[in-house]
Amino acid sequence: MKRSILQLNSFSDGSTENTYRTVFKNQHGRTLFLSLALDGTKCSILDCFYTDRNQGKSEAQRRNVRPLLLKSFSFPTDKLLSVIEAELDKLFYGVEFTEDDTRELPLAEYLAVRSSDRIRKYHFLILEGSGNSVNGLPSTLRTRLKNKLHRSVYLELCYFGDGKGVVKECYYYDRSYIRQDIRVMPPMLTSCFFPYDRQHIIDLVNNEICCNFTHIIITNGNEGVDIGSDPTPICGAI
Repeated sequence: MKRSILQLNSFSDGSTENTYRTVFKNQHGRTLFLSLALDGTKCSILDCFYTDRNQGKSEAQRRNVRPLLLKSFSFPTDKLLSVIEAELDKLFYGVEFTEDDTRELPLAEYLAVRSSDRIRKYHFLILEGSGNSVNGLPSTLRTRLKNKLHRSVYLELCYFGDGKGVVKECYYYDRSYIRQDIRVMPPMLTSCFFPYDRQHIIDLVNNEICCNFTHIIITNGNEGVDIGSDPTPICGAI
């Protein structure tokens, strides 16, 4: 029940009174920042965006990724939980207002504190590697994964040259696409070239394919993981 209570932290933005903010994870595993202004019986949404997208980019770029279903920005205060359930995909059973030492923190520091409050888990990105070694990585890396939206994705990365890697192939392979024999690239994927090292590969997969990996494990077909013979995802939200 504790996790089903919306905890709103009081903060001061210098212009509006009775302002609150919070970070929570919705039913689809997406992490959201939400800030509100309460004026008696009226509630106004000041800002709302996903914090698990564009993590390696500037604060302004991170704040651009907003929930598409959010349409209600001003409504009666007693409708707050209904709006969050209908438009932000999270069911809460009550609201708790708190005032702590995060009140005066800027947004970036507040998000960092809230992220560190969560229990960290290992989430391994398992890649099948082949070819010559480049920066400690095989020159070709492949995997089948399931992202946080439970979409199955095939991904193949290759070393291109001059320290850069390239996304050679990336497409959904859900059953409906397999039956139609079509390949559809995830719309969030915008990068083609990237620095060819472990951290940039994790950032690419997390930010643009909607995953939450923390470490990379590299294997090969001789070690029992052959992604070419079985379409089952080998890592991710499975």
